[in-house]
Amino acid sequence: MSSITVKIPPATSERVQSRSLIKPHLRNLSGSATALNGIIVERNLERPHAEFCGSTVKTPKHVVVFPSAETAKLESLVHGRRREFRFSRGDAIINPAGLFTAPRWDTEIEIVLVGIDPHFMNRAAEQCGSPPRVDLTPRLRFRDPLLEQLATALVQEFERKDLPPDHLYAESLASAFVAHLLKKYSAAGARELAARGGLPAQRLRRVIEYIHDNLGAKVTIEAMAELAGLSASHFIALFRQSTGLSPHRYVAARRLEQAIALLKQTSLPIADVALRAGFADQSHLTRTVRSHLNTTPGALRAG
Repeated sequence: MSSITVKIPPATSERVQSRSLIKPHLRNLSGSATALNGIIVERNLERPHAEFCGSTVKTPKHVVVFPSAETAKLESLVHGRRREFRFSRGDAIINPAGLFTAPRWDTEIEIVLVGIDPHFMNRAAEQCGSPPRVDLTPRLRFRDPLLEQLATALVQEFERKDLPPDHLYAESLASAFVAHLLKKYSAAGARELAARGGLPAQRLRRVIEYIHDNLGAKVTIEAMAELAGLSASHFIALFRQSTGLSPHRYVAARRLEQAIALLKQTSLPIADVALRAGFADQSHLTRTVRSHLNTTPGALRAG
């Protein structure tokens, strides 16, 4: 599966956009903005009875749509042909890149959108052993609880108020979303790679060294998968077999260990300890220590 690069400028990833980056006519409520490379996830608001544009719009991205209304009617022009559908909660839509569409809902509706750059999708397919050009199959009303769950979890990761987004976790969710989309809804499908035996010792050692050397900086699934010579989804599965933890949980555990060591062995200010161990700030470290150890950084240092 393709790997997904996370770019971490907090001001960008946490900023609420007034307009959707996927479909600019929509009002944006929340989302990843440009925090993920090749994929955008958003929660948007669609106006009811919007007029059809003079011409339909050819979307440059693969777009998966998850309407949230209990019931709503969609009238849509698809390649100039008018079609109507009655949607219920749990229904979804796949609009492949290049499809000419113009949707119009009969009520104001909140929708989760996942937009995927076609070049990113093609590279993901090639890394899985599938043909390097992905042709997604259009779906105008279908149900896939797993795909919906992954999209919802991904957008919620960028809506958290108590903690900053866990970028490694977001990468893992996005990788799983793309893998499932390729397998179930591309014309050729994606080849499944067996995950047996874990990572070879030498590759695992390289990945572990990379993690330890970059705890205070950016650690990405893409970099770890590249060191292991694997696609992101295959790497995640083998890493879990080798360590018993997913990559993002392993990195989180090592960052907490690093913070505890710095608290006990140095006199660095707690804010500096947090940054050196890879936490967003002192508050992030404090919440994590309290959650896992039922104490505070100050108490750990004093004890």
